[in-house]
Amino acid sequence: MYSENDYHHASKQKKIRVTLFALMCLAFVTIMLVFNAMRIQALSIACAVVGFIVSYFIWSFKVSPWVKYDRHLHELSSGQKRETACEIKYFTDETRLVDGVEVHELIVTVGKEEEDERLYYWDADKKRPDLKEGDKVSIVSYGNFVVELKNA
Repeated sequence: MYSENDYHHASKQKKIRVTLFALMCLAFVTIMLVFNAMRIQALSIACAVVGFIVSYFIWSFKVSPWVKYDRHLHELSSGQKRETACEIKYFTDETRLVDGVEVHELIVTVGKEEEDERLYYWDADKKRPDLKEGDKVSIVSYGNFVVELKNA
């Protein structure tokens, strides 16, 4: 499901965004220090406040998701995986955020009882597999995140 290109792309995007974010913060600090050296206290404080607010929102919406996704892919590639033979019960169309990664929920059964249901997460950036209720599959997972899905 994940290729070397996915790991490279996420790492590259993280580096670009963190570098641009650091340069933006440096620009705000430099402007603030220039106003401070000129003894224009109001502009210095305004620059600090605006810089903090802009930095917070840029980090939250543009940088942090890529940092978390890169960390997620690194953990998937180096962590211990397990394989489970199961039957598809439900695959959601809606997405949600789990550990900073946007996912679809995949509910499967591994036995006959209700407590034999398991919840897995399918990366929303990946193409959804063509699965129907009752299909037998084999899931390779890291925690609850699907790393690979094979037809059984």
